Amino acid sequence: GPEPGRLRTAARRARTIWQFNGRWRVLHLTWLAFFCSFVVWFNFAPFMGTIGDQFGLTRAELVTIGLCNVALTVPARIFIGMALDRFGPRRVYACILLWAAVPCLLFATATSFSMLVVSRLLLSIVGAGFVVGIRMVSEWFPPSEVGTAEGVYGGWGNFGSAAAAFSLPTLAGMVGGPDGWRWAIGLTGIIAASYGVFYLRSVRDTPDGVAYARPRRQGALE
Repeated sequence: GPEPGRLRTAARRARTIWQFNGRWRVLHLTWLAFFCSFVVWFNFAPFMGTIGDQFGLTRAELVTIGLCNVALTVPARIFIGMALDRFGPRRVYACILLWAAVPCLLFATATSFSMLVVSRLLLSIVGAGFVVGIRMVSEWFPPSEVGTAEGVYGGWGNFGSAAAAFSLPTLAGMVGGPDGWRWAIGLTGIIAASYGVFYLRSVRDTPDGVAYARPRRQGALE
């Protein structure tokens, strides 16, 4: 079996992960940002049936809204990567979370199929936030720990999709009435924006004494 020394090292590393100071604090605050972005990104799925019935949408129209939810995510990652090089992950992640409130509130107040489509297109940009946290984690962690840190970041951040699925219907039910889904979706945007302001004020792009490396040119790969 594993040597006792290796077991002790593994146990010590497992305890270290849950510290809330230094680079581990930055990691936890960053996966929470990712978590918020995924709650927002997946806030349509739990209410698909309710929204379809309320607006009288066909199956094809619901599929269209679902596709719009991811339509701009991949191209947005290119431009967000360029913004990362120029402005750093702290400001870029904060801006993404602040932006999330706009399409969330637009979707929550929609009165037509076209408004639903436009708001989900705009919201699909939020799904590109994953790459920001990866850059932040790589700035703060040495090669010997970056794999573990990115695993924590990706694992807990992706849990936001599951959290949206089981918590938002409950929240909508607490509000009650046919418009409960509107309040729930709008609230996710407000929470994301509020956390964006907090994140901007609570983290730095790099540890003390380390300069953020910016390329001479900012642009997408050809």
